[in-house]
Amino acid sequence: MSQESVEIVQQVMALATQARESGSRPPHTDLVAPDAEIDMSRRVFNPATYHGIDGWMRLSDELREVWRQWRVTPERYVDAGNRVVVLVTIHGRGRGSGVEIERRYASIWTLLDGRVTRVEVGLDPDEALKAVGLEE
Repeated sequence: MSQESVEIVQQVMALATQARESGSRPPHTDLVAPDAEIDMSRRVFNPATYHGIDGWMRLSDELREVWRQWRVTPERYVDAGNRVVVLVTIHGRGRGSGVEIERRYASIWTLLDGRVTRVEVGLDPDEALKAVGLEE
């Protein structure tokens, strides 16, 4: 299932990017479990964990409120069986401040039965690889 896991994560990320670029909310998809969890607890401001499709929608709305521009550029997908580590660079411009940021981080996506069940966001890339039993 490992290559399939990478492809599922790529599809979900593409759907999220399309929604962000069009200014719409992420679409419900069968690729994400209804009770999926997005762990954003590593954020400096407003750390939180979001649950289910409603949580995904709330996170999307919050990002839109804070950021005038927000782009996630995947650099590498690392297959770890039922988990996928995604190394990304984020680029953003604050809505109120206009401050620009660029940051590299990793996320760990966990899948079960072909659906995303959990996403941990904001990890150091080396830390994420180590967490799934891989080290560079």
